[in-house]
Amino acid sequence: MFDIATISTAVGSVKTAIEIAKLIKESSGSLQKAELDLKLAELITSLADVKLQMADIKDALLESENEKKELKAKLALQAKLEFEMPYYWTIEEDGEKDGPFCQLCYDKEKKLIRLQDLQDGEWLCHSCGKLFKDKTYTSRNYY
Repeated sequence: MFDIATISTAVGSVKTAIEIAKLIKESSGSLQKAELDLKLAELITSLADVKLQMADIKDALLESENEKKELKAKLALQAKLEFEMPYYWTIEEDGEKDGPFCQLCYDKEKKLIRLQDLQDGEWLCHSCGKLFKDKTYTSRNYY
């Protein structure tokens, strides 16, 4: 992220460049060639500094915008997420449920990992390996 010092430095460099340009314009007849070359070199250096600082500010603004988009997406997901013991569902705009999703993976890493139906109320997460049993679970006896 950028701070006020970066912006102040960029503004200061622009002011310096403007002052040098004004000095060159106002005294072009009285400046010797060596002095003119020196002032032009200072102007070019000052403008190059501004260009670098503005690039840093642009990068920081893009990073900030990306972070903002990520946060908006997370908030939108959280708004449509519903916990129903022992897993999560997402509620779509039409009211339909999608899922279920692993409660552990979402709570730890904010990742929606779809659970695999093992039948009879058992669900498996292939990401973390957790086995879930919901309220419809029935014990299987193979004796």
